[in-house]
Formats: sequence, structure tokens, C-alpha cells
Amino acid sequence: MVDLTKLMEELAQRRDELKLQLHLASKEAEDEWQELTDEWDKFLTRAEFDKSAEEVGEAARDLGLKMKAAYDRMRKEAD
Repeated sequence: MVDLTKLMEELAQRRDELKLQLHLASKEAEDEWQELTDEWDKFLTRAEFDKSAEEVGEAARDLGLKMKAAYDRMRKEAD
């Protein structure tokens, strides 16, 4: 027969490990989102200056693709 106390201890340890992993993943996602938000703010500031429409469009496309990839990755990890 399975030792119930040992099983409960193992489950509690796994629960605690998972809780820590989720916290770390959340923090990593938060850091990545903050980095992307900072990059977006810099983009908006640069776009206000005398950049050509082509330069602004290219920068917006690159940033948009980067943000979409990050969002998709975070969403997939959350599922």
C-alpha cells in the first residue's frame, strides 16, 4: 500500500515547484512585455521626427511582428 504521508509530501513539493515555475514564467513574460512596451514608446518618439514614411513603415512592421510573436508565445505558454 502507498504511504499516504509520503504521497502527500511529494504532491505538496510538486505543487510548490509548479507554483514557483508559474511565478518565474509570469515574471519573464512581464519583463518581456515591458521591454516591448518600451520599444513601442521609443518607436512612437522616433516616428514623430523627420523620418521618411518608408522608414517609419518598416520600423512599425518590424516592431509589430516582434510584438505579435511575443504575444503569441505568451498566450501559448498560458494555455
